[in-house]
Amino acid sequence: MKKNVIIVISVMLLIILLGIMLFNKEKELDNNRIDENEFEHSVIYDEDGNLIYDISKSKEIEETVENTTIQGIVELNHNGYIYIFNGQHFGEYGLEMKEYTRANINDKKQECIDYYTSKKSDTSYIQEGDIIICSGDLIKYRYTMGNNDFDTKNNPIIVLKSKDYDSIKKETINSEKSVTITVADYYNTSGEIYIKYDVSDKEYNLPFALKFNITDDTEIIGNIVKGSKIKVQYKKLNIPLDELELKSIEVINDNEVEE
Repeated sequence: MKKNVIIVISVMLLIILLGIMLFNKEKELDNNRIDENEFEHSVIYDEDGNLIYDISKSKEIEETVENTTIQGIVELNHNGYIYIFNGQHFGEYGLEMKEYTRANINDKKQECIDYYTSKKSDTSYIQEGDIIICSGDLIKYRYTMGNNDFDTKNNPIIVLKSKDYDSIKKETINSEKSVTITVADYYNTSGEIYIKYDVSDKEYNLPFALKFNITDDTEIIGNIVKGSKIKVQYKKLNIPLDELELKSIEVINDNEVEE
């Protein structure tokens, strides 16, 4: 009787052991399939067959621009590096602007100087939504999705806090600053329009963009085309920027060309 019990227990243990081995083997195969898929997508070509991204060559330097000045909107300051975007995001949608640069910056606790007050601190002063202005070397890579590295060479970083940037935006909307306004992007089917305000402050160009929905009661004068210069009027002022609504859009140059 005891012999039979031992045999039954041994068989059960063997079945359990085989099950564990099969599970681990299947998991390993799944991981291999994931790795293969990741490898397949690590090389990306454009429609003409030109290589535009290759993860194996992601650190192949295309160009180093020495002693240059860049600026960008901070999207992340965490875990030893600062990431700036070359424009601004609207949810998942990103609007790029030529005045800004996309780059990763090593956080070496560089000296930071407030844009308005000139107060000095370290990189802990930098937060998401701030604009930073840096001097140093810009390292561009050949096969990446647009990211660059930037070496500040321990030069001070100028920090325009997001609240001060918002004040510049509000002054612009309230016509306290003279700016050029253009159509940054326009989707006729959905009525979504992204308007760029080319505002300058001190010696810097600090453009920003706002997203609007064109409704049935929005007066449109002229043909709206991406890149067109426009004049705009709002239904109400002195409200949060993301609550602004367009009363009218007037195209002041009707050239059907894009930037």
